[in-house]
Formats: sequence, structure tokens, C-alpha cells
Amino acid sequence: MADTAAELAELRQTALDVMHRAWSVDRSRALLDGPGPAFDDALWATVRDLGWPDVLVPESGGGAGGTLRELAVLTEVTGSVAAPLPLAATAAAAWCESRPADGIALVAPKSLAREGDTVSGSFEAVPYGAAATRLVVLAEADTAVLGAVDPTGPGIERTPVTPLDHDPAAHISLDRAPLRPIARGAEAILRHRDAVMRMRVAQVAELVGVAAAANEAATEYAKVRVAFDRPIGAFQAIKHRLVDQRAAIEVGRALVNRAADACDHARPDAHALVSLAAFWAIDSLRAVPEGAMQVFGGIAYTWEHDAHVYLRRAATLAAALGPRPQHRRVVTDWLAAR
Repeated sequence: MADTAAELAELRQTALDVMHRAWSVDRSRALLDGPGPAFDDALWATVRDLGWPDVLVPESGGGAGGTLRELAVLTEVTGSVAAPLPLAATAAAAWCESRPADGIALVAPKSLAREGDTVSGSFEAVPYGAAATRLVVLAEADTAVLGAVDPTGPGIERTPVTPLDHDPAAHISLDRAPLRPIARGAEAILRHRDAVMRMRVAQVAELVGVAAAANEAATEYAKVRVAFDRPIGAFQAIKHRLVDQRAAIEVGRALVNRAADACDHARPDAHALVSLAAFWAIDSLRAVPEGAMQVFGGIAYTWEHDAHVYLRRAATLAAALGPRPQHRRVVTDWLAAR
């Protein structure tokens, strides 16, 4: 378990070395140009073999017994190369079930209607929903039940959709689909809430990685692109934009760390801190790749450039975090009560 800044930095460097050997933004762009969804089975197999989706699972359950900060480091690394991976959701689902992931598991953020040990309801545009092998859902009636659903089983209809980053998303409808119970009552509600919070912290960390890579690329471009006999990075408007974007990234990283610690230690302000990180991601981090495109200028709008890959991934991740007004309300209520 990584407990110190030095250990987390070492984990980050190791993960970067692995990911840069296994993937690149060029390959993400090539998937966008292909006939199918932007997903690579070999890359996901590599990540699974490394045990990254099981980092939050206790050692007694066959996992790494790691912290949420460790998962955040890993998802930030995958974001830095815009890798199309359902790592955040699968890791949160594995934590929720206290067992290693055996495929692509997703945590549904909203509850469903329960009838016995079956569930009914629908989800719109679930990221990686078409490729999922398990759904972890909260079903409520007289008693709440947290359980797993087989997306290939009876009572399930999946309709593929194409989001901006072309991941294998799907509309998912459940009509009395069989539910395998994991927990019941108050424990079910709390465990589902905590799993969703962990998923969102990891997704924000991934967006930090996307934004940081886009801003770094724009900064390097500003050093070599010359206009009026000067590098464009010497112009105040460009310089201030890049610095402001770097500041937004560092704030986002700090919010991720604070929210991760709050979740790991079950602090009462964990929910508010997760919403604060999510709100910042939707409000500020998502805008960084957009600003980077403006630094690149017209070349960024060509298919051959990497800028739009980061932009697509950032927009999709921000949408997966949930409604901006919802997070703003949680944060303002928390601040007003302090």
C-alpha cells in the first residue's frame, strides 16, 4: 500500500512507463477512425493482468488492498494517453463486491425498482455498457438490496450508442432482470454510495490526466511555434492561458487527493468533497483541452492532430460525472453548514 508521496510518485512513474509502452494517443485516434467502438481488448487484458482494476479489493479478497489515491494515480496515467479504459468503474465495482474483477464491471449511479430478487429500470448512455460483463446496482423496494446483474442474461436489453469518444456505450433497459444480492438494508445503501464516490474520484483523476497531457502538449507547441518572429508562448495571452490551465490542473489534483483520503477514512465530509472535485472537473478541467486547441490554432481541428482526442475524452468523462447542478448543490449546502 502506497502511503507516502515518494511511494505514490514511484507508482506514477512505473505506471507511466507501462502505459507508454502499451498505448499512445495515436492508437486512440486510430480507434476513432475504425468501424467499431473505441476499445482495445489487448490493452484491457494488459491492465487486468497488472491488477489495476483490483487495487481497492482487500488482500483477503484477492486484491492489492490499496488506497483510492493509488487508483487515482493509475487512472490519471491512463488519462494522459487518452486510453479507452473502464478502469475507474470496474475498480469501484470490484471494491463494492470485495472480489477481483473478472471482466468489465460497472457501478450504476442511480437506483432501480426491485421485485423480489429481480430489478427493473433503465440507464441512458452507460459508458462501456455494451462491453460490460457485470452491473452492480442498488435496487429499492421495502428493503434496499445491492446486487450484481448479468448484462447478457434474461430481462436485459442493450442498445449500442456512440458517444463523443466512441467508447462501447449503450442504453441499458432491465425488465425483471435477475439480481445476485451482495448486501441488504442500510449496508447496501452505504456501500453503493461509497462505490459511486470512489468511481467519481477515479474519473476526476482520469480527467486530470487528460487535461495535463493536453496542456503540456500545448505548452511545448507554444515554445516552437513562431509568429511575428517570436515563439507564441512569449505572447501574454498565450502565456496566461497556459498558466491558468496548469493552475486548474493542480487544483483538480489536490481535490482528488483530498476526496480520496476522505473516502478511505470514511469522513463525514466525503460526499461533499467528492462533489467538489466533480464540480471542478466539469467546470474547469473539461475546459483545458478546449483551451489547448486554441493555442494550437487551426491545426488542432484536423483529424490527424491529437488535440481532438483529448477533447473527446474530456467531454465524455465530464458527462459521466453526473449533473453539474447536483454537485454544485451538494457543495453549497456543505459550505453553508460550516
